[in-house]
Amino acid sequence: MKILVHVCCAPDAVYFLQRLREDFPQSEITAFFYDPNIHPYEEYKLRLVETKRVCQSLGIKLVEGEYDVENWLRAVKGLEDEPERGKRCEVCFDYRLSRSLEYAKSIGASHYTTTLLMSPKKDFKVLSEVGSNLAKNFGIEFLALDYRKGGGTQEMFRLSKAMEIYHQDYCGCIYGLFKQKKEKAMWDLVSFLGGRRPGSKEERLFIKELRFFAEGLGLKCKEWEFSFINWKLLHASVKVGESHIPFLVQPFSRAIKGVLKADVEEVIENTIYYNKGGLKVLLVEELKDRPLEEVSVLTDPTFLVSVDQKEKLLSGRISVELQAEICWDTSSVLLIGDVESECVVGFPADTLQDGSGIDFEQICQFVENRALEIKEKRLSIALLGAQSLGKAGSRFLKERIKRDLTLVDYRSQNALIPSKEGPSPAESYF
Repeated sequence: MKILVHVCCAPDAVYFLQRLREDFPQSEITAFFYDPNIHPYEEYKLRLVETKRVCQSLGIKLVEGEYDVENWLRAVKGLEDEPERGKRCEVCFDYRLSRSLEYAKSIGASHYTTTLLMSPKKDFKVLSEVGSNLAKNFGIEFLALDYRKGGGTQEMFRLSKAMEIYHQDYCGCIYGLFKQKKEKAMWDLVSFLGGRRPGSKEERLFIKELRFFAEGLGLKCKEWEFSFINWKLLHASVKVGESHIPFLVQPFSRAIKGVLKADVEEVIENTIYYNKGGLKVLLVEELKDRPLEEVSVLTDPTFLVSVDQKEKLLSGRISVELQAEICWDTSSVLLIGDVESECVVGFPADTLQDGSGIDFEQICQFVENRALEIKEKRLSIALLGAQSLGKAGSRFLKERIKRDLTLVDYRSQNALIPSKEGPSPAESYF
């Protein structure tokens, strides 16, 4: 007996696949991740990597289908305003299960099913009817397995928590996203090109992908989620006359309504103070972003500009724009290794405004090269979320494990060189 399982996400899959393997011990089971309905792509990748973790832990082969989002959008056109469990969901089920059946037939599967049956937010009856009707055209039997019964839903949540699986907070598609999260949906759709800003999907994906890699090496992992005050930059500009000035924005600078035009009030050392809105410009020797060491209670709009622009800044009226938001947010810390290891080395999971940060392939190579030391409890590696904003990640981890850390620099060219902070014994690992 060969079973193809369409998989929608890790939380629904973790118990479903375990039960399926127990109930059909002699069967060959293949998981098929086909979900072009999931938006945005970073969310899709998050759900995929967590599904990989589940399948890896159960020893089940996982195949990724195409992310043909444009065809999916055409399939549900006209159904954008349908509610959850409405007509759009039926078309979506039909679309994904049809493609799953095509793949099932291509590998010679005799049966197929879907982890969508496990979701408390999905209509079991509708899914069973769609799955069975589609199967008739392919000569494949649909397994309408109700693993929600008998405490199955509670066991699913228990296993998800035990594995520290990412648990999405909306169904998946862009229409469900807006209906369920309304104006907050914007933050799910904002993509920080070339960067992983604190609390972003890119940052979380970086952490989850490294965890999958480390667990594949047989390394122990522990993940904590924590809350922090986040600062999100949406848009900013600096002009003197018609000339645009290169700049960076000091984190936690408050937003400016519209365009602020101001004149120089005074210059004190490396700071130019302006006569409106608390605006100031810090002159720096080199225009590159730096992690914020401490979160200040002062939030005047502050721009960083290279000192070679000083003459231009003093030559006329400045015009600035700054759209930003301060909010409560969540990030996470991943510890690879044991809490009691001889030393703990912390890498920033996020990146600075200019995109500087740790390269994924580089840290994977480091973890792989040091796997033996990690297993022998001589070294643990921590991936620290939101580290650029007042060292949120390392502060949380120090409080949680009561240990000092050796922190690694953000700059890619120095990615495996410890900073001066922290105890020196870890330097032997670099």
